[in-house]
Amino acid sequence: MARLLVQLKLRLLVNALRSSNRAKASFIVSTAFAVLTALGMFAVLASVRGQSSAVDLTSVMFTVFAFGWLILPLLAFGLDGTLDPATLALYPLRTRPLATGLLAASATGAWPAANVIGMLGVLIGLARGVPGVLIALFAVLLQLLFCIVLARFVTTGMAGLLRSRRGKDLAVFLFIPVVAGYEFFTQVVPRLAATGKLTTASFTGFDAWMRWLPPGLAAHAIQDASDGHLGTAVARLAVLAAVIVVLGWLWIGSLSRALVSTDSSTRSSQVRAAGLPFARYGLIGAVAARLWIYQRREPLSLLYWGMTAVIMAAASASAIIGPKHHPAVTFLSAVLGAAFVGLFHANAIGSTGPSFVIEATALTGRKALRAYFAGQDIVLAAIGVPLLVVLTFGLGAAAGSPAFGFETMPVALAALGAALAVSNIIAVNGAYPMARRVGTPVYTAAPGYGSSRVAASFATLFGIPVLVAPVIVAAVLTAGAPLAIRAPVLTVCAAAYGLALAWAGVRIAATTGEGKIPELCQVALASKV
Repeated sequence: MARLLVQLKLRLLVNALRSSNRAKASFIVSTAFAVLTALGMFAVLASVRGQSSAVDLTSVMFTVFAFGWLILPLLAFGLDGTLDPATLALYPLRTRPLATGLLAASATGAWPAANVIGMLGVLIGLARGVPGVLIALFAVLLQLLFCIVLARFVTTGMAGLLRSRRGKDLAVFLFIPVVAGYEFFTQVVPRLAATGKLTTASFTGFDAWMRWLPPGLAAHAIQDASDGHLGTAVARLAVLAAVIVVLGWLWIGSLSRALVSTDSSTRSSQVRAAGLPFARYGLIGAVAARLWIYQRREPLSLLYWGMTAVIMAAASASAIIGPKHHPAVTFLSAVLGAAFVGLFHANAIGSTGPSFVIEATALTGRKALRAYFAGQDIVLAAIGVPLLVVLTFGLGAAAGSPAFGFETMPVALAALGAALAVSNIIAVNGAYPMARRVGTPVYTAAPGYGSSRVAASFATLFGIPVLVAPVIVAAVLTAGAPLAIRAPVLTVCAAAYGLALAWAGVRIAATTGEGKIPELCQVALASKV
């Protein structure tokens, strides 16, 4: 059974590579990242040799990779046919041989190999002597087995949920901590390390509780064997093995139930009829009411707003943790936050998909198009303005200069108006079909339209700073004036300027889109969202 499922997984991978150039590119990129991860982890674990906090850092690294094994399979659920027990429910398979085969299939691939290679860095960084090396080899294998069993237990237990709408919503929300973690490790960690605030000694306190987790048991077993306490090391590995056995027993029980339980993930939910709010205000009210509901209930919209907040915080990292605080950093943060609001909504037609064709029946002229884009802008501004204002004041307070919020708020308001204008114009003149890629909830450009997405991204990210430049120049030139006078004047003027930009964008989009409704409908029909 194990050999059969491993061959099946390899065959699925080969067939996927033959299916399209995108699959080949994804495989190459994924493999390259796996190699870089293996080399980086190996180098980090090997570099702690002789340091007093070597075991602490090893425990942290092992725990981080265990967390990765826990959360990433939830994001990619269904991408690998061996992860969903429902695909095997119709076959006359015994549970225990099936579990063994699923474990073997899960251990096959570039990323499991990268984990093993990376964790072998403990042979240099932590292990000393023959007993330490032998225990390190066993510890690495048990650590990998723990990660795989933990991942399979979680995905099998949540398989029914992950196939449902709520499970898909959960996968979307998990992207926010993933993006936050990526931004933290790429923006904050290098800055802290460069300023000397982050060293190997910074992880010493984590070991007080992390040593009792399974990854900490593996790391401390290596240290105990290296220090000559072979019995203690074996005892720690025995506890780790017992944890794996318990997790495996729970997983097999969950797998048995999943193979014989009725799939309820496709049951219909109760629909409650209610009047659409603001519909009495005409087309602009109906559009605003519908988009407001989507922003509140659609997980992808919540993901976009969460990513905007994370990007703004990451852009202000130097002002928060750096020795020099300057409002220019928070200016950049506000512009970036507004730019990503525009970027996420720049292709509104393609993101809406075929349902736009029904909406287009009400867009009979330039006036209707103005109402359509204005209704969308009202909702985005109702969410974006409070979010940007709260973030600017919050980041200013985190940087130790609350006055940065008053200086940055005008820039944020003008940038949001510019973002709405640019996104509306691009939605009409640069619309392109979108597609949902398997394994990720985020939409991407349909095959053959990658250049259109790149062009729209560049136009948004570079056009908005140009439009906001007058407000930034005015803020810099009036820096010597009293803040009590300068802040209200700049805020009112910047808000009026942003409102004018947004209204100009609505009019331009309506004027140019009046004769493009058939083409926009074709783009919407070509989208697979």
